[in-house]
Amino acid sequence: MKKILLLGCCVAMLVNFAWAVGHKIDFEDAAVLDVVSILAKQAGLDLVVSGDKNFSQNKRTSLHLRGVSPEQALLHVLKANGLAYERQGSALLVSMLAQDQTNVYRGEIATINLKFLMAEKVSRLILRVLPGLKASASEAANAIVIQGKPRLINEARKLIYSIDRPIPQVLIESKVLEISESDSMRLGLSYGAQPGVFKFITDKDTGKTTLADNLQTTLNALISTGQAKVVACPKIATLNNHSAVINIGQRMPYAVPVTNGSNSTQWTVDYIDAGVKLKITPCVGEEGAITALIQPEVSSVSEWRTTAAGEFPVITTRNAQSTLRVANGETIVVGGLLSEMDRENISRLPILGYLPVLGLFFQNKTIEKTKTEIVFLITPHII
Repeated sequence: MKKILLLGCCVAMLVNFAWAVGHKIDFEDAAVLDVVSILAKQAGLDLVVSGDKNFSQNKRTSLHLRGVSPEQALLHVLKANGLAYERQGSALLVSMLAQDQTNVYRGEIATINLKFLMAEKVSRLILRVLPGLKASASEAANAIVIQGKPRLINEARKLIYSIDRPIPQVLIESKVLEISESDSMRLGLSYGAQPGVFKFITDKDTGKTTLADNLQTTLNALISTGQAKVVACPKIATLNNHSAVINIGQRMPYAVPVTNGSNSTQWTVDYIDAGVKLKITPCVGEEGAITALIQPEVSSVSEWRTTAAGEFPVITTRNAQSTLRVANGETIVVGGLLSEMDRENISRLPILGYLPVLGLFFQNKTIEKTKTEIVFLITPHII
């Protein structure tokens, strides 16, 4: 008896396998309920359906399957259309209720911890590259929570592991020099094989030209002869492809009228930045090369204009923008940013020139217009 039953099972399995291999299941834009009914009948299952009839008729599907049994095709249709179902013996219970969509199987959930990248940026990348997944960022734990099919989760995990690498940091050393226009025109500057390195300088008094072995030698020579003044030597570090901003100057306050519903006018204080500003965005490439986007700016308050609303500053701005590639530790020179200012010189006679009122007759005032050139020396280092 056991042999007969075993032989019968084997024959049934072979028949089902042969039928599945050679059978084709094709539906094109058919109602989901009709497809489910036909496949359930072919699979020998009793079908129990609950839900809105209009909803079930409006929901349509298409499938073209080869080498699968009707029961497998039926499960594919139910999962693909997000229908809740339950198998009880030979009966299949299917819910066509719209509100039952919240109970549909939506895939697995996985958490991937990040070591170097920010979770928010990685989650946006996952949503663009793998739209079939749901991704959210946990900023506190710096992790990504993804939900979807296991195959897509594995692809997302491989992608994250391939890009979650240490981000290089760049230390930016900068010097801001101020050179008078007359001294700047008398200096002999040559830019040779090493970009941004002065090859020689010419003394304004003696006219003697001396070689400069490196940039520091040139700077020391300029500063020692009074031809240059170091305004600032800021240093700042930033991540690769992130901007670093250095701002040296003053914040100029001015009053701004603010109107409200009543006839009275209230005033608030606003600020304008004036001075030297440097914005640099480094990008580390192969073999230590650094591509830098440099945006220097020099601004000053040229005058104050009186209007009906009050006094407002007029800002004179000079800026430049350049993108270039240098080696690690190589110096970039950005010049040509001229600044003009009026300097009042007062010469007085001893004692008499300091007397109230009468001292004005023993003074001599002269207005000297001075033009200076601001030169930026920028040296990026990979750290």
